Amino acid sequence: MVIPQGVVAVVAGMAPFFGILQRFSAQAAQVLDDPALKLLPLEIARGLPHNVTTEMDLILWDTAKAIAADTASAQMFNTLNPAELSTKYQNEQLPKIAQEAVTAFMKQYGMRGLGEIDIGRLRWRENPTHVMQVVQSYLKIEDPEKAPDVVFAKGAKAAEKAAQRLINAVQKTKHGRLKAKAVRWAVTRYRAVAGLREAPKFFAIRMMGIIRQGLLKSGEDFVAAGLLEQADDLFFLKIDELEEIKTEKTIPDTFKTLVDERRAARAVEMRRKQIPRLLLNDGRAFYEGMRAPVGDEDALVGDPVSPGVVEGKVRVILDPHGAELFPGEILVCPGTDPAWTPLFLAAGGLVMEVGGMMTHGSVVAREYGIPAVVGVNQATTRLKTGQRVRVSGSSGQIEVLEG
Repeated sequence: MVIPQGVVAVVAGMAPFFGILQRFSAQAAQVLDDPALKLLPLEIARGLPHNVTTEMDLILWDTAKAIAADTASAQMFNTLNPAELSTKYQNEQLPKIAQEAVTAFMKQYGMRGLGEIDIGRLRWRENPTHVMQVVQSYLKIEDPEKAPDVVFAKGAKAAEKAAQRLINAVQKTKHGRLKAKAVRWAVTRYRAVAGLREAPKFFAIRMMGIIRQGLLKSGEDFVAAGLLEQADDLFFLKIDELEEIKTEKTIPDTFKTLVDERRAARAVEMRRKQIPRLLLNDGRAFYEGMRAPVGDEDALVGDPVSPGVVEGKVRVILDPHGAELFPGEILVCPGTDPAWTPLFLAAGGLVMEVGGMMTHGSVVAREYGIPAVVGVNQATTRLKTGQRVRVSGSSGQIEVLEG
């Protein structure tokens, strides 16, 4: 219950303030005949403080800078592939500076990973290949203006300017002075609490990391005793079943059958090529994204969640592990969680098949000032790596320019 209760508290704290900004920006846009004013609340959501996921990304950037500044470390990271670097790290064979920098990062964030809300999924400390790959991508960022810390600082400055622009705009409407005071108040409070959105999940993931380590240790003991085939079999059992094992001090034969059945069911689910936008408790799944305009059924359209327009080459990525994203490329993916976030620092834009205004990818895209569109039906199959596209995070439209 940690995540639901925590999220409710944070969302309840920030939603009213964001609502005020949306309402007054829409009024000002109509009165002053300036549609761009409606996008200001999204700009105000950039560079939010107190976001643990953003902080993680910036610490990983510091890790990359430490490696780049050390000749031996930089040479190794520019020579070996991520899997080889991962093995070197786990065997404590990286150059001293790199070993210490990565270890410091892992102490704080090693319990994270792809699909981390599933306690059965691998964590970075168990397989740091993805972290090594991301560090290598950071080392390719040569333009100082594209450095993650610079981008984040620019986002915070852009938010200040957007807030002032909205204040100036509402002052020109009826009861402008009162509205301006309300906007200033809402901006201050929204920015104070909105970044905390990721905190409840982060706390839960840390707890799950501790539990996962304990279960793996128990699983290894059971494997040694000949009671399990694999240590991670325990992740396919429910809490009451684990309690029974604790009480009986052994594993019933029926549990082995349950584990096999559940592994098979998971294997089927992992073959899904598209994430449902809506999944009902009776098993029905709905995949459709936003409908294209009438008469233009082939148009690519979705929900605009981070303003701006960008052109770049498409990079379709289904799994961030082992993925490579070059600076300025448009990241096209099914959806994201914090394991994807480091890729955002190199992305020029973001297109996702699922998501909404307050889902993880949308929030992080706004913080980094990356134009983003979500809810694009079958984006990962309709768009191809290498195509050149124009993505509008203001209108939700995606235009293929080449390819």
